[in-house]
Amino acid sequence: MYSYPLAYLTFLVHFHQDQDYFECHEVLEEYWKEKTDQTRDSVWVGLIQTAVSLYHYRRGNVIGAVKMGKKALSILKEREAELEALGIDKDLFISRLSKSVLSADSDEVFDAFSIPFSDQQVVEQYTHFLHNCLPGLVTHKQEFLLNKHVLRDRSDVITAREAALQLRIEKRDALQNR
Repeated sequence: MYSYPLAYLTFLVHFHQDQDYFECHEVLEEYWKEKTDQTRDSVWVGLIQTAVSLYHYRRGNVIGAVKMGKKALSILKEREAELEALGIDKDLFISRLSKSVLSADSDEVFDAFSIPFSDQQVVEQYTHFLHNCLPGLVTHKQEFLLNKHVLRDRSDVITAREAALQLRIEKRDALQNR
């Protein structure tokens, strides 16, 4: 029924309807890990980093916002054809993201923006998906959106990070003891 990935449509719903940039990141990161070759400079990573940049910016983390925004811009400028294939007006989107990064870097007040579309089909699918698949979507309270990353259970992520750190330490120690 949908020609675009459901994860992308879900990303668009969260980006536009409730501006839940953390959820945008989560949805596309999962898709990127499970359904792609996990190329670090894919259009999906650029969109993920866009959401992360906006999340940081809204929370007042200017350094994180600018860093992620610049990374996203670098990728998206190289992936313009893929942005177009996703129905995104590449020039206007890159312009809006660039303005957001400059605003964050100038310590201006956060201002959300929408992703501009060049293809009516993505708008129709996104709208259909919103109304038929996510009819109960409720806009989250601002405080929850600002601090979502600390309010959810991330014990599995923390455990995996600790295990990876332990492995790096063991490898370093083994090299030093040679």
